[in-house]
Amino acid sequence: MLLWSALLAGYIAVPNARAEDRSACRALVEEGIAAAARACGAAGPDTACYGHTGVAASSASEGALSNIGQTVPLSQLQGLTTQAASLESGAWGIAVLNIQAGLPEGAAGVRAALFGDSALQSAVRPEAAALKTLPVRTFDDLPVLLRAGASKNFPQITRLLFNQEGAADGRNKQNTWVRVRLGELVGWASVNQIRLDGDIESLPIRDDRDILPDFMYTAPMQAMTLSNVPPRGKPACAEAASGLLMQRSAAAGADPVRLMVNGVELSFLSATLALHAVPNDNLDVMVIDGVVTVRAYGAESTLADGEMLQVRLGGADGLTAIAAPKEKTRLPFAAVEGVPLTLMPKTLSCLAGVLPSDARVAARSGPSEKDFTSLFFMSPAQTYVVEGWNADAEGNKWWKLRNDNRAENWVPQGAVRTVGACDKVEQAEVGLQASSGGNEAAGGIPGGGGFAPSTRTIWNAEVGTDQLIGNCKLGALNYCAHMVAIAPSGSNLIYRGQEITPYTLRRIRENVYVYEGRNGMGNGRISLVLTFTSPTTYTLTQTLILDADPECQHVNVVNATLR
Repeated sequence: MLLWSALLAGYIAVPNARAEDRSACRALVEEGIAAAARACGAAGPDTACYGHTGVAASSASEGALSNIGQTVPLSQLQGLTTQAASLESGAWGIAVLNIQAGLPEGAAGVRAALFGDSALQSAVRPEAAALKTLPVRTFDDLPVLLRAGASKNFPQITRLLFNQEGAADGRNKQNTWVRVRLGELVGWASVNQIRLDGDIESLPIRDDRDILPDFMYTAPMQAMTLSNVPPRGKPACAEAASGLLMQRSAAAGADPVRLMVNGVELSFLSATLALHAVPNDNLDVMVIDGVVTVRAYGAESTLADGEMLQVRLGGADGLTAIAAPKEKTRLPFAAVEGVPLTLMPKTLSCLAGVLPSDARVAARSGPSEKDFTSLFFMSPAQTYVVEGWNADAEGNKWWKLRNDNRAENWVPQGAVRTVGACDKVEQAEVGLQASSGGNEAAGGIPGGGGFAPSTRTIWNAEVGTDQLIGNCKLGALNYCAHMVAIAPSGSNLIYRGQEITPYTLRRIRENVYVYEGRNGMGNGRISLVLTFTSPTTYTLTQTLILDADPECQHVNVVNATLR
């Protein structure tokens, strides 16, 4: 199913809904969030709390979460369900969870909220970390493919190299394949291609497609399964969404938190994200604030605020990741409307946007339709950050939107939808009227600006000493000074250095461009962060993790000058 199909089913308001119903729905959302904040504000770590009408729990404790404000330890919780919003009953189920995820006592944990038509089940297997394993090695110097299932028909997850040792923790019924742990990855290896030290019969039988690293997620609710079934027909109260909201705010230098949702691994230090899972369709991972690393099927992607991606779901329950993460996209406003952001401890920015069913809204160079130029139409496929407000001569209020490419971007408040701490937005000064007309094509203005070159350029690059981080076996890498070619490609850059294959660096803000993925040699993962410091200089931080040395990071800083 396409992204918009899922969002339309779960989030988007019905165009013909009566105005009074929409008003009542908004009131229900506000009341539900306020009630949950009062009831669960003092809940302790590793607990779940009944926040607002419409919550049911399965737990080792009889009668757990039967009343608003009641809490239950996560160690006793098996699952939670919350109800969709109903104007008739006044229900909109909200449960608040404080998840420590195995972090030390006193460390910042995760605040989560399950809301709307949602179900959450614990997927923790406490015994996984203590399971007996058998050493696995290759017969010779030829690598062994570790696959996503017990058959050659499954795709490769990673490779077991010569002199590497894996750990077998399961087998298939026929004893022809074993499940192998290799660092943080899991895959299946044919017994004909490996040397297994021990009796294969001593290993437990596993599902042929089980590649979940369950041994890494053993704290209460550190692994979970989310399910959201789209409503049939028109949702009763479209302004009240469904899903799972998470937030963590930790100081620099703290350990990242690690969670597994529907077999998808999530890692972040400080972030706010929303999740939505439809059986036999997709898990949507939507980052509202911060940076989140997403990994599934051996592939990894990093999302920044305002970005989202999907992971295909299937398997026996229809709710387990069965493919690598899809390409990331912008975060549509439909994904955040009706999400209880104000339940989270960290105050978020005011966010504005439009839905596909709304009338077109033009952003202007100042707060007036009469006196200021139209710049672009707001896109439903994007969420906009509000950074100020002001009013026109008639007293109508306008929002000022953040845009890296243009200082003045104003939209009428009454024409857009908002979420977040919009009541805390301060009044902003109005700049000068734009001197020329704007582009009224939907989607806004492409990236660019700053010190980034507008034509192909050649640079002299000096590479610093290789800094080794982690458990490194191969030693430092030596790089020579070299020339780099940089050329613009839309809002991105094409970066060609020593490797034959160039990299496409994505613009994340003015003067800053990034790439994350496989390196040009195809033997590792690389992260490039390029920052232009002037029209003739840039710095680039390169982080490389080689497949043959997965516990080691090679970090180099490159300083370059224009030739």
